[in-house]
Amino acid sequence: MTTLVTGANGFVGKNLIQELARHKRVFGKIINVSRKPFASPFIDHSYRCDLGYPNDYEDQFYGLRYVMKRHEPEYIFHLASKATVKMEGNESFDILHDNILSTQKICEWAPKGARVVLASSVIVYGDWVFDHKDSHKYEETDRTEPTSIYGITKRASEGILRYHTSTGQVNGVSARMCATVGRGLTHGVVYDFIKKITNNPVLKAIGSKPGSTKPYCHIDDLTQALILLAMNKKVNGEYNVVPDDQINIEQVAKAVMSGLEEYREIEWLGDGANWKGDNKLIAVSNKKLKSIGWEPKHKSAEAIFQAVKDSQ
Repeated sequence: MTTLVTGANGFVGKNLIQELARHKRVFGKIINVSRKPFASPFIDHSYRCDLGYPNDYEDQFYGLRYVMKRHEPEYIFHLASKATVKMEGNESFDILHDNILSTQKICEWAPKGARVVLASSVIVYGDWVFDHKDSHKYEETDRTEPTSIYGITKRASEGILRYHTSTGQVNGVSARMCATVGRGLTHGVVYDFIKKITNNPVLKAIGSKPGSTKPYCHIDDLTQALILLAMNKKVNGEYNVVPDDQINIEQVAKAVMSGLEEYREIEWLGDGANWKGDNKLIAVSNKKLKSIGWEPKHKSAEAIFQAVKDSQ
């Protein structure tokens, strides 16, 4: 038994491989392809394969094909992507190449019937349902209208995985993830707030008070969801991986301050400071994932508080 993880040296990947190692009887050997191979006691083989490299990409994907043929993984966690809404404009091609073409190659070269878990995102929904009066939470059957190139690539990747699942080439499922926090956090609003609060007398926040509202998932809850989706091979399609609630930026800041035990005044920079494509309100249902046995242990503020404590 062999499991392939793309992007295992990222924040989610590093935490996932540790959890996979605890389920060695199910997932067997763990192999990794990423931009920079790294030593880990949880990885049996590591390969350099930059799926987002804009030049000589046939060589890069050939490296991926070599790994597939040599190891024939039964499980594939496709985490590698350019995971940002802000990286657009002249870099849009890189996002398209990394996120869409890599998913196609993963599906095309995977051993027939391999279980593929795709890291997608809740930003595929966009802002369509909300007029700031509607209490509806996005469900997997709702239409998707992403407002960023990144969101578009994730929705396209879901479609690619669905197609290859329908043909029997792979057995796929997409995990629509939200902002995730926890041990080893390297980016995102919580990471930025920790640095700003530690080094500045005033916390500057993008937007207008109280800021955008989104769910924040703890990394332990996310890894448990990914493993559940991998092992439950009878489920396909898309699953939202989110906690039971969502909080605004002001609440995020207060949770970070509470964890640090340092308190600051918040200076709001105004809506003009937001980046194009950002969603002001993301409220997502987790009922479908709960129906197959997942139960998150942290709500959003609790996840952030614990992430701050783990960073100290």
